[in-house]
Amino acid sequence: MAAFELTSRRESQYRVLRMSADKYLSLADDGNRYELIDGVVCMSPSPSFWHQKIITEIASQIRVFLDQSPLGDVAVEIDVRLRDDLVYRPDVVFLSTAKAKRCRDALTETPDLVVEVISPDSRPFDTKTKRRDYEQAGVREYWLIDPERESFTFLVLDGGTFAEKAHADSAFESALLPGLVLDLDRIRQMFP
Repeated sequence: MAAFELTSRRESQYRVLRMSADKYLSLADDGNRYELIDGVVCMSPSPSFWHQKIITEIASQIRVFLDQSPLGDVAVEIDVRLRDDLVYRPDVVFLSTAKAKRCRDALTETPDLVVEVISPDSRPFDTKTKRRDYEQAGVREYWLIDPERESFTFLVLDGGTFAEKAHADSAFESALLPGLVLDLDRIRQMFP
């Protein structure tokens, strides 16, 4: 077992280093997941199986909608530069067509939509810190999916501040993507 742990564990090359977003986005991939927070490289754990199932379901619903209404692009687990000392890796993002055309390897445009699936350890970070940062960056919709509490929170930017948008128990209609009706029951089926 010890031999397996030694060979399967990847040594972090970048954790706790200070750098700019430009430097961070130019780093070679060492197999670990990171975010740049206040100019410091922070390591984050890989998502669990159920977490990935939920992300896949949400991205799939958006993708099916975009196939019929080509308003932009959806991506999962991609670096998003919000400012010179802040790069997050949201679970799901949507960018309008115009913004997506201006991006290459990393998202240097503010996403129109960000989705985060909350883990027990990430709850304060996702609901407070990231909420504030996405709000200040001008993200138009921020969806928080909380499998442990079996809840959905949909925030819409209104006058520079996020306001919670009411939704039916089984569906959510996005203001950002007119015609998209997110099937919440299908997402609930992915909850552990």
